[in-house]
Amino acid sequence: MPTQVLVAAHYPQTAESLFDRARSFADLIAATRRISDYEGLPETEMEEGATYTTNIRILGVVRCNDYQIRVNKICTDSLRIETVESNQVVRLWSHHMQIKPTGQGALWIDRVILDAGRMTPIVARYARFMYQHRHRARGGAVTQSALSRSSRAITPQVPLFHPAE
Repeated sequence: MPTQVLVAAHYPQTAESLFDRARSFADLIAATRRISDYEGLPETEMEEGATYTTNIRILGVVRCNDYQIRVNKICTDSLRIETVESNQVVRLWSHHMQIKPTGQGALWIDRVILDAGRMTPIVARYARFMYQHRHRARGGAVTQSALSRSSRAITPQVPLFHPAE
């Protein structure tokens, strides 16, 4: 059964400066360097419509080879990025990232619906841990962290969220 992972963090920076970080694979690599290594992932800015392939080593032990990241949408108006990711173990990792301005900075929200078959509970817990770690490494204060069953059937062809959300 697909699982939803939700992690939100508050930052003192502006939403626009955080969005620049969100689009950068170099920032992703730096924010997770203590828990994972992304072999072959370029330290460049994401491009809408592009697919990237990486081999990930998690905690120096677990390998996640031929991991595909397809960037479906980068919206500078709504400060939103949507990716669909997968490999042989992770059937679907549909990631919706949005940054919202607040009175004292910005709120960065990561929402993922994932399906890894029998491994889904383990992968979901790791995903929650990883997003929490990323936010703390960037200097964000995690304000929300949750796992829940996904009530939506998701496929790579179906968008995760509608613009009204």
